[in-house]
Amino acid sequence: MKASLFLASALAATGLAAPSTSPQVAKRVTVTTSELTKLDYWAEQAATSYCNSNNAAGALIACSSSACPTVVSNKAMTIASFQGSVTDIRGVVSVDPVKQVITVSFRGSSSVRNWMANVVFAQSSCSDLVSGCLVHTGFYTAWNEVAAKVTAAVKSAKATYPSYSIGITGHSLGGAVATLAAAYLRKAGYTADLYTFGSPRVGNTAFAAFTTSQFGEEYRVTHDKDPVPRLPPIVFNYRHTSPEWWLKVPSPTTTSQVKICTGYASISCNAGTLGLEVDDHLDYFGGIAACSAGGFNWKRDDLNVAATNITDEELEARLNTWVAEDVDYVNSNNLETEA
Repeated sequence: MKASLFLASALAATGLAAPSTSPQVAKRVTVTTSELTKLDYWAEQAATSYCNSNNAAGALIACSSSACPTVVSNKAMTIASFQGSVTDIRGVVSVDPVKQVITVSFRGSSSVRNWMANVVFAQSSCSDLVSGCLVHTGFYTAWNEVAAKVTAAVKSAKATYPSYSIGITGHSLGGAVATLAAAYLRKAGYTADLYTFGSPRVGNTAFAAFTTSQFGEEYRVTHDKDPVPRLPPIVFNYRHTSPEWWLKVPSPTTTSQVKICTGYASISCNAGTLGLEVDDHLDYFGGIAACSAGGFNWKRDDLNVAATNITDEELEARLNTWVAEDVDYVNSNNLETEA
């Protein structure tokens, strides 16, 4: 199909140039059983932010609804919790004495359905990371709100536990902020591994390539038809870090249930799917937001009608249109790098 008039006019209105061709990245096609176990653990760590973001320093990590049994069993302890008053970003920095890891976990937003309905494509410069870097303004604002406190907590934890590794994680919109946190903490000299679940795209090719190339492991996990990782669209100058670990089932037990796709604009995994599958966003190795008070607000309650003013059917149609435009754009410009 041809790119729509809506797309062309929107790009012109925002002053965005057509995204540059994504460079080739190292291909990775195999998944090991030990990696499945690792991803299960880090999904638990992502879940901790939903029920520990008000913890005092020294408090043991606790999760209701059995959201993080291994982390609880390991007696992980809070170093600091944090939240931003403007963007409502929240999370927790903790240490797991069994895994010997310092974790920074960012909570996803309870208003993610509203975010999808009102997604804004504006980008801010992150040239302090790398030349030409642009990232989503909202995610950038959220990170800047808590950057000083998070960095101080990581510095303190590393001083106390110098042999511990650092892992950064988050689910949903929290995964986007986790990606920014990883980029900036690595830039500051920390070696940190990144594990995100159902994260939206964060920035342009320059940002995605820079973050992917940094020291530290990279696990960007998606689940089947989860709609959130398909936003913001590729055609609006957004790219994902690479590679993608695409779960075909919510809790894979065999390596054949996971597919790896490489490339910043890959459409061979989640990005090529259609629909508005809510459950696929909430189920990563179990209910990743299970201990969140009130859970995820996907339905249009009375308080959200004015904000969204769009039905689920209309939202699904909009998302499907963007996917079709992304697929056409990637194929027309040879941007796909498939594992």
